[in-house]
Amino acid sequence: MTAVDQPIGGDRPDFMNPERLPRWLTTWGPAIASFMGALGYGLFLAFGTYEVDLGVYLRLGARYLFTPHLYSSVVPNTNLLFTYPPFAALLFVPWQAFPNVHSVQTAWTLCNLAALVALLVLSLRILNPGLDRNAACRLGLLLSLPAMLLNPVAITVAFGQVNLVVTLLVMWDLLSNRRIGSWQAPLGVATGLAAAVKLTPLFFVPFLILTRRTRGAITCSVTFLMCEFATFLLSPTSSRVYWTHALFRPGRAGQLSYVGNQNLAAAVERLHHGLVTNLALAPVLVVVAAGGLWLAALAHHRSSPMLGLLVCAATGLVVSPISWVHHLVWVIPAILWLALGEDRPRLGVPLAIGTAVLFWITPVWWVPYVGTSDLHLNAWQLVAGDSFFFALLIFLVGTAVLLVRRRPDGDRSGAQVLSGSG
Repeated sequence: MTAVDQPIGGDRPDFMNPERLPRWLTTWGPAIASFMGALGYGLFLAFGTYEVDLGVYLRLGARYLFTPHLYSSVVPNTNLLFTYPPFAALLFVPWQAFPNVHSVQTAWTLCNLAALVALLVLSLRILNPGLDRNAACRLGLLLSLPAMLLNPVAITVAFGQVNLVVTLLVMWDLLSNRRIGSWQAPLGVATGLAAAVKLTPLFFVPFLILTRRTRGAITCSVTFLMCEFATFLLSPTSSRVYWTHALFRPGRAGQLSYVGNQNLAAAVERLHHGLVTNLALAPVLVVVAAGGLWLAALAHHRSSPMLGLLVCAATGLVVSPISWVHHLVWVIPAILWLALGEDRPRLGVPLAIGTAVLFWITPVWWVPYVGTSDLHLNAWQLVAGDSFFFALLIFLVGTAVLLVRRRPDGDRSGAQVLSGSG
């Protein structure tokens, strides 16, 4: 048959071809339906609520960056302060061009949804490098609604937070080939950018050193410093206030014993039913941080780079001064690793399901948390109120047991990053 004899519409996409439409609906229909559900929920949040953290970025960060008041002003009718490095404020300056708050919230919600799907697709392709792009996209869209309903993700979208974007940058940097077209980004650049917005990704610098990627650690640090130095040149007063004062007052972000804070220090205070001094906690935090980084490096070499990265992220969440529930969006790649990773534990699939259920039903919000009630919880309330923290500990301890049982010279199943580590 010649080209002229081809039937009309033969080269149409499947969804435009009546004969292929049923097959297209069978393969892509559920995925698109799930994404539309996630999109609908996201837009409901954008139009039905006030995204408080996005409001902080814009009403304080973008507005006061070039004044002396960036770290002293509060959002009207609240006690919310700007707590991020000044570079984060700089990135939100262009968003002031939007005509109203609803347009900003809608645009940022769409960005968060795009980051969510990209994080799912990236995780799937890392865990299964043989998965072609169409299949990975279809599965990523299919999982978008269940992922959206995980409490850290839902709160990230509802608050207009940056966690999904930060996590995506770190994973793309440390686990993929970092290609944009024909250009390959140097290892560490994207993590450095993420750290310039939110300091916590700096925890991956020692991880890079321990996994013998010193050049990546240097690149990450230099990228971070260049971003903050450029902001200092534009806004020296705000930068000086942050690096000499605001940085050392984590309590500016809110009550640190609040159940929404799922780190070691807050959990100890809730168990102690009172505040604990930094001097008493510091040695424990140093030991846990060092042990977690060592475990992450061991997981990277003995099991897979994905597991190593997840252990490093979990350790960072445990020892960070602030680990709000919405910071735990790392649960997305963790669940996928438990379900699909070649180096997952024997009961990986049930554990993945259990983890998803835990983050869907969110026991941390079942307990009183108004005022200082977080410090007066009974036994069952402490278990529920610290459940995400306990999940982090179980993951770290479980990984340690898994690696001890795994022979050091055994096959590193699932150890390859996407198209090489760079």
